[in-house]
Amino acid sequence: MLGSVARLVAVSALAFLASVSAQDNCGGIITNKTMNAFDVQYQSNFTVVTMFGLNDNVNTTEKYIIYCGVTAPEIQALQSLGIDPNIKKFKVPVQAVAVDGTYASSYIELANHINAIKLIDSPLNVVSPCLQQNFANGSLATLNDFNLTQYDAVDAGFRQYIHLAQAKDIWIPTSVDVDPLLRIEYIAAVSLFFNDGNTGDLMYSKIKEAYTTLKADMAQIPAANKKRIGWVYYDFSTSVWRIRNSQFTRGIITDAGGIPFPLTGEVLDNASLSADEIKTLLLNSQIVIDQTNFAAAPQPGGITIEKWRELAGFATSDQLPVLTAKKVFTLDNTVNGVGSSDYNYRMPSRPDLLLKDVIYAQYPLFNPTYRYTFLNPNFVFGQGPGIQLTAASCNVVPYNTQDIPSVFAQVGFTGDGTTPPAPTGAGIYGSGGSTGGSSGGGKKTGVIIAVVVVAVVLAAGFAFAFFKWGRRAKEDRFVELEEEMNNDIPLR
Repeated sequence: MLGSVARLVAVSALAFLASVSAQDNCGGIITNKTMNAFDVQYQSNFTVVTMFGLNDNVNTTEKYIIYCGVTAPEIQALQSLGIDPNIKKFKVPVQAVAVDGTYASSYIELANHINAIKLIDSPLNVVSPCLQQNFANGSLATLNDFNLTQYDAVDAGFRQYIHLAQAKDIWIPTSVDVDPLLRIEYIAAVSLFFNDGNTGDLMYSKIKEAYTTLKADMAQIPAANKKRIGWVYYDFSTSVWRIRNSQFTRGIITDAGGIPFPLTGEVLDNASLSADEIKTLLLNSQIVIDQTNFAAAPQPGGITIEKWRELAGFATSDQLPVLTAKKVFTLDNTVNGVGSSDYNYRMPSRPDLLLKDVIYAQYPLFNPTYRYTFLNPNFVFGQGPGIQLTAASCNVVPYNTQDIPSVFAQVGFTGDGTTPPAPTGAGIYGSGGSTGGSSGGGKKTGVIIAVVVVAVVLAAGFAFAFFKWGRRAKEDRFVELEEEMNNDIPLR
């Protein structure tokens, strides 16, 4: 009898110790606890998760408490650590969640908790096949912010904007201009709320490893053999061409072994291009990524490749090498049934797929069996998207957790050995260049630009300069689409 009691006490003690040990890392273990997008601080029986703002929200942070016990941490415990006792608190794992900003659902899917998503805004714009299936079978419903009963039924809501009034909301910050790898950190951050940080950390690490391995392969290409890649779109609202020149777009091109435009000097992201500049850029490009919103075209039937050529200022008889080589790509190769682009949906969480696309566009022999995910090679042939994902594609077409590539370093890869022709034409998109310095890793939109205007010397031994400041607050269309995600219009 006493032996049985002793054994029971011993088992109970071990169970208690195991419980305490698990709570010491509540949410799961993140290998790199301090990242650029969020921070994790483990306490004795709870964890503090901090989301950092990016770019336009750079000075903003949101803190959350996640706890694994029966009750939330006591006020005194929080105050002793300098933590606001009114901080939002979540008992983990959360079982049912809402998502505002459909791209954020990709983080949850990558953390392997797709079935926890019960509410989502604009479900018709969801591209994930299994989320489409969940909507079709009724296990996923449309989020209505004015329906408080809906929110009563979920444990948390993941949002792209801060929503201080809603105690259940978790902020997944949007951003205007970030390194391609930055936003994949949110896979790990989101997984903590499902008490599954280990899985999120693993998925994050796999995507990062695939990306960095490919980047290292492309870094071996000699500078003389690198291809020039233009990323542009036609703005129908102002009837001008614009260049994409964000840290993200430049980062993808550079990491893929390419050379972004402008070739010299500095321009803002979404800067307008004159008629001469777009022609010079296209003539000097070996690859063109076109992000035009063709649905905004005034004429019925969208845009044909002939009309695209005309918009760029080229007659049918004019030679345009990038078109002859069939190297003009749009960003809608994979769509859902209403035409929502997978690129729009997964771009923040899967930069590895875009990187592979851009590499393959330049070097088809790098992986002869590769199929494009985001880049659409059919545009130059007058055809539409190549892949349409539906509910029936769930667990049939590899997606997210199923399509993270196994990448092995290709030591000694040096490209295709060809040297692109020297740039022609004047200006920063051609051979002329400017003295503005290197365009580097991309420029943030909405920043104050200083232009130095040197004055004449008025007297011997005295000189002065004027500084003229201008502000350009042109919104990043790339991120406008990312943030809104509530349209069924093909990407521009």
